Amino acid sequence: MKIKDILDSTRTISCEFFPPKTAEGMDAVFRAVDRLKAFRPDFVSVTYGAGGSTRGFTEEIVTRIKTEAELEVMAHQTSIGQTKEEVHNSLARLETAGIENV
Repeated sequence: MKIKDILDSTRTISCEFFPPKTAEGMDAVFRAVDRLKAFRPDFVSVTYGAGGSTRGFTEEIVTRIKTEAELEVMAHQTSIGQTKEEVHNSLARLETAGIENV
């Protein structure tokens, strides 16, 4: 579902996650997702990290939230430090994963 449609229909509750700086921090992100699911947010967003430094984690987090937590998700996307092809490939991977909101 598109987030714009959610925003048009109701007052919303959303959460935003910041990717960890290292892979070791990923477990903490998903523990937080599990705890926050109880509040039934309308959607969650995941930032891209300062200067795109954690962009790979953003893709992994939004994909796992969408498939494992079954929450609507929005991925932040920037083009800092990336070529046009890298941005295109990232967007293609998100689309393949079923991420509709960027």
